[in-house]
Amino acid sequence: MAKKFIHKQEQLFNTAAALFAEKGYHGTSIQDLAQAMGLQKGSLYHYFKSKEELLFRLLDKYITEALDEIEELCALEIAPEEKLRRFMLFYSGFYAGDRDRLVLLINDIDKLGEPYRSQIIEKERRYYKALTGIFGQLQAGGIMKPMPPAVAAFAFFGMVHYTYKWFRQDKEISADELGEMFLEIFTRGVFMEGMTGVKNDAGKN
Repeated sequence: MAKKFIHKQEQLFNTAAALFAEKGYHGTSIQDLAQAMGLQKGSLYHYFKSKEELLFRLLDKYITEALDEIEELCALEIAPEEKLRRFMLFYSGFYAGDRDRLVLLINDIDKLGEPYRSQIIEKERRYYKALTGIFGQLQAGGIMKPMPPAVAAFAFFGMVHYTYKWFRQDKEISADELGEMFLEIFTRGVFMEGMTGVKNDAGKN
């Protein structure tokens, strides 16, 4: 019975994520969910108490799954360069690989009231802390340029999060391949080896 409940709940989360992403959180009714699931409206309340709780639970499950992986990675005694590589590949593939939930993560957190909203934001801050911590290790080892870790972290998160606007997994590039490209762009740039790149003349007369 428990296994069947969990399976049906996962189906509900996937269906809700797709509908919320397509029609908007406010534009999706409980009746819409029931019809998409092939269930009676009242039976959905076995799985959640309100539409807001449903949004919170599917987002929290999504974020927690990735956060557990990231914090486990950060606890490993490996070189910070390898931590950064694994972090960026995992994060890019995980978030770009699930457009529906990424849309909700970017657009719908403000639809949540308290304490739901604070719980999601607290976990997002742990993502930030993990990545800036890796950048700090790289700088301490003389490997990374002396730029604010916060700037580098938000640049990477922005690069991944904006994929919901344009990336589709069913096209020529998979989410994992996209992650490899993002890693290359972020750590090596877009110029061929041996090329000097664009000169930064900021501040020069």
